[in-house]
This record gives sequence, structure tokens and C-alpha cells, in this order.
Amino acid sequence: MTSRRLIIAYFVLVLVAMTWVSWYASTAPTITSLPQYAAITGKEGINVIDGFVTVCSEPWGLATMFDAYFGFLAFWLYTAWRARTVGARIGWFVALMLLGNFAIAAYVLLCLKQSGDETDLGKVFFTRKVA
Repeated sequence: MTSRRLIIAYFVLVLVAMTWVSWYASTAPTITSLPQYAAITGKEGINVIDGFVTVCSEPWGLATMFDAYFGFLAFWLYTAWRARTVGARIGWFVALMLLGNFAIAAYVLLCLKQSGDETDLGKVFFTRKVA
């Protein structure tokens, strides 16, 4: 199997795994969905924003968020370097900050698709696009 195919397989796996874990997290019962939680807190569950606040209120949750978002920002710096336009740079920034690894996988797969038959992955990923 070529390096190109391995990269494609990996990022397709990332998309599938992230889709599954996001679906699972959205549908699985959590402690906040239990009647006992509502009785103690007066809330009937938490939404995404409340969940983010809850995760960030824990030291390791906060450390995990810093780690993830510094990684997304580092990847954005790479995409901004490669992008042709300010609009593309802004669009990828928003996508990365909102979608994280979904956006990273999509970006890599898009680069591979746009590169056609190119077999030199250095040229695929480390050539700056020209306006």
C-alpha cells in the first residue's frame, strides 16, 4: 500500500471515528440526563455550551481543551500558509475552531484530491499555493 493510500485511509478513519463518537456523545445517556441530577441541580441536562464549561471547570478538561485548540491553531497556521486568499484562511480558521479534527481530515483529503496523480507527498502537502 502506498503512502498516499495510507494517508487517505487514516483520514477517512478519522472522519468515521469522529462521526461515531460525536453521534454517541449526542445520544448516549449521561449523568446530567438522570432524574437525580435534575433533582439536585434544578437542571434537566446540559447543552453543548454548558458541557464545554463543565469540561473546562476540571483541571484535566481544561488542559485537554488547551492541547486540542493549540493543535488546531498550529494546523491552521499551516493551512493559512498554503491558502491563496484571505477568505480561504478565514474559512479554514472557522472550520478548524468549530469542527476540529473533522476539518483537518477534510483538508488533507481535499489536498490529496486536488493533487491528482502527484506521487510526491512533499509536493502535495508542502507546496504553497500561488494566487
